[in-house]
Amino acid sequence: MAPSFAPQDWATLASRLHGKLIRPGAADYVGAARLYNPRFDASSRPAAIARCAGAADVQACVRFAADTGTPFAVRCGGHSYGGWSTSRGLVIDVSGIDSVTVDGGAGTARIGAGARLVDVYAALAAKGVALAAGSCPTVGMTGLTLGGGVGVLSRAWGLTCDAVTGVEIVTADGQLRLVDARRDPDLFWALRGGGGSFGAVTAWTVSTRPAPSVHTFFLAWDFARAPEVLTAWQRWAPRTDPKLWSTCKLLADPGRDRIRATVSGTWIGHASGLDGQLNPLLTQTGAPANRQTNSLTYAKAMLWEAGCASQDAAQCESVALSLAKRQPFAATSSIAAAELPPAAIEAAVAQTRAGMNIANMVEGGVSFDVLGGAVAQVAPDATAFVHRNAMATVQYTATWQDAGAAPAPFDAYVRGFRAAMAPWLGSAAYVNYADPTIDRYGPAYWGDNYTRLQQVKRAVDPSALFAFAQSVQP
Repeated sequence: MAPSFAPQDWATLASRLHGKLIRPGAADYVGAARLYNPRFDASSRPAAIARCAGAADVQACVRFAADTGTPFAVRCGGHSYGGWSTSRGLVIDVSGIDSVTVDGGAGTARIGAGARLVDVYAALAAKGVALAAGSCPTVGMTGLTLGGGVGVLSRAWGLTCDAVTGVEIVTADGQLRLVDARRDPDLFWALRGGGGSFGAVTAWTVSTRPAPSVHTFFLAWDFARAPEVLTAWQRWAPRTDPKLWSTCKLLADPGRDRIRATVSGTWIGHASGLDGQLNPLLTQTGAPANRQTNSLTYAKAMLWEAGCASQDAAQCESVALSLAKRQPFAATSSIAAAELPPAAIEAAVAQTRAGMNIANMVEGGVSFDVLGGAVAQVAPDATAFVHRNAMATVQYTATWQDAGAAPAPFDAYVRGFRAAMAPWLGSAAYVNYADPTIDRYGPAYWGDNYTRLQQVKRAVDPSALFAFAQSVQP
């Protein structure tokens, strides 16, 4: 039965907000309800959306939800792979809490919970500093960081959560807490990789570094070379200088009758050293059919990684969120603990080829993103992110054009890919690539850290006010 919500309750909440409460029927409701992934457009119909203007609004929303029993979701970028950035009740939208303030003397930045990565990068770069984070321009800083934050500078500088020195968060009691290693150390531990089960973050304080020059590279081979490319990459990538990050992708594009094996990445050492880093890979794979390299500023490199090389930050964000650009997708993940044997390489190649037979698929396949370096310099139990010693995160994806098309064939493709790789990769997965069909998600996402996460949950949210399909259980 659909829940009923009293109009007077919403009027009460609206009166407590400095921001705006948007209800069905309002001119801006459809846009406000929309998630990043258009596969959820038809199902995202919250009873109300609170556009929060600051931490006090978030407190008011959390207290309202607790007092009235209203289900809710906290949203920053709206990118949840499981569609959990929305609710049938209240959406606490923190996207307006997006300021970025740099303290050059302290070497830190304060970043609002709703800031999108492209804006974070631009604001930091304008002050000559940088942060290791992801490559999707519109992903929210908070969702990324709560899950750990894998990105193109991770091997050099660590995960995004490794740069966090303090968190401002509204917990289930409606209190605004300032959390760091000294104050609430257990909660601070959980917020660095443990996901969004512990409260509504309103701001992050992070350590910054001087912005580097970034040298990017892109290499592509005919797919007939895919087994050699993936084999060579996995032997090469974890052993490279930590200033080099790379990803190996096997991708099928049925619409253009194209299938590719690529390696791309970034290098923040001296420009002259890039060839020396790439040569050991190329001696094993042979010359690629396509080779591109660029030397860019940090700001330009982050735009290049986001697919916005010819745009500024504002244009990149606007285009990425436009109705014309948004594309439905399905995804899931694995964690590669070590090198894959030949049989696993063959399975990955075969599963990618099978994507050529998926009707209406734009692109599908697998991405291996190398870890190691600074990521592995942190113990698996030092933060909630447990996969410190793994070789790579593995993401299976499929995109298609028609948002109204049934997602089942594409879900089946990516989940079938994961299942095909399970004999070698097991059940571990990355929480930021959440998959609703992973039953034992606690051990999959957090391994041995899940027990401690449950203890933190019991301490800060014993009644599980912050709950969604794969939240930490108290």
